[in-house]
Amino acid sequence: MSFAKKIQIDTSVSGILKIIIPLILSCLSSNLMFLIDRLILMRYSLDAMNAAMLGGSLAGFYTFLLMAITGTTEIFVGQYNGAGKYDKIAAPVWQMIYLVIFAAIFCIPIGYFSDYLNLIPECYARDGIAYQRLLTYFCWMPGLAAAFAGFFIGRGQTKIITIIVVLGNLINAILDYLLVFGVKDVIPSLGCKGAAEATIIAEAIQILILAGGFWSSKNREHFHTAKNCKFDKDMFRKCLKIGLPMSFGRSVELLAWYLVFAALSHVSRDLATIHGIAVTVYVLIAFICDSLSKGTAAISANFIGKNNLASIGMVLKKLTILTLILCFILMFPLLISPHLFCDILGTINEDITHLYPTLSIIFKIQFINIVIESQCAIFWGTLISGGDTKYLNITNLICLWGFVVLPVALLYAFNMLNSAIIVHLLSTCWISSCLLLVYRRYKSLKWYKSVIN
Repeated sequence: MSFAKKIQIDTSVSGILKIIIPLILSCLSSNLMFLIDRLILMRYSLDAMNAAMLGGSLAGFYTFLLMAITGTTEIFVGQYNGAGKYDKIAAPVWQMIYLVIFAAIFCIPIGYFSDYLNLIPECYARDGIAYQRLLTYFCWMPGLAAAFAGFFIGRGQTKIITIIVVLGNLINAILDYLLVFGVKDVIPSLGCKGAAEATIIAEAIQILILAGGFWSSKNREHFHTAKNCKFDKDMFRKCLKIGLPMSFGRSVELLAWYLVFAALSHVSRDLATIHGIAVTVYVLIAFICDSLSKGTAAISANFIGKNNLASIGMVLKKLTILTLILCFILMFPLLISPHLFCDILGTINEDITHLYPTLSIIFKIQFINIVIESQCAIFWGTLISGGDTKYLNITNLICLWGFVVLPVALLYAFNMLNSAIIVHLLSTCWISSCLLLVYRRYKSLKWYKSVIN
């Protein structure tokens, strides 16, 4: 595979799909890693799954503090690629490598004090804290992977990302099973701790491959990936200017969902299990939104580099149609047979059939939410490509905390939080309001004018 290939991005459906499909597959693969972790832990113990969900949510908060910043490499790489400034493409990647090195110093003390930095109920504390602590020690790794991945995504070279993530998934799945359940007389059963170790090893392998591609001889020759290693104060500040609002917004969003999950888990074990299963299904299908946001940002950044606003509008119209089709295809099985996923879960060693009616209702609500969120992701990615991240994150947080967290907190305080369905209905209000506000911002063109002026 030629890592140094220079790719031109166009507005044709085939051109868009060349960028979007590999990202869809890679995001699906990433979410499958999450799903496999939870399903294996679910077969091990429902309590282990709930503990990992709680511990993993807080570890994810730390992870995205860094990952959202380092992921900005794809924006600058895309803009330089579109403008034909290939000698500058490696510079933003190096700045984010330095940021990761600095941030990694703080991961050890944060992980060490995991006993005190959580809201995990006592019944899940032992497994949940162990899971949280391990992932927190290595929460800098996804940030480093995102920095390297931006070098390929920003240039439209997404095939390598797909291959790497699929490989990471296979490794994670195999190690998950071996480490969670153990192998008699060879490997002890580690439960949640084993799932965390499997994830860390898989992430380390992905980073090694991405780094090898970044420093390949062809990329050193064509994109100066070794020469542009000096610390660039101006470029570092540009990455932080875009990345910090995204980092703050994404992390506070994860914190919000952690608080919601913690509230449900403190009410009852059934509510925690229902929400854990619903979130697992949602994250599996939400790869659509993740890939659309990344793909739209990469494509739009290239056209911004060319000062071509008309092409961005054409891409968004085609993406909207493709997204609606994709959402319907993926969610259709759950709509006609809402017990489908529940039947798969029936292989666990505990009877949860009494939860099926509630889960069936939640799956239908999730279909609506995914459709709305996927449309929001298209405009979100476009605004990100122009560096308009502050507005995005302020809008998202106000809507999320106003429509979801505050109502859930009030229900919990007055002992009225007795159903997980209400949480997902509140989520519909949150994402609908976000879509309206983000679309309005897109139409204003402030995101575009701030870059070209």
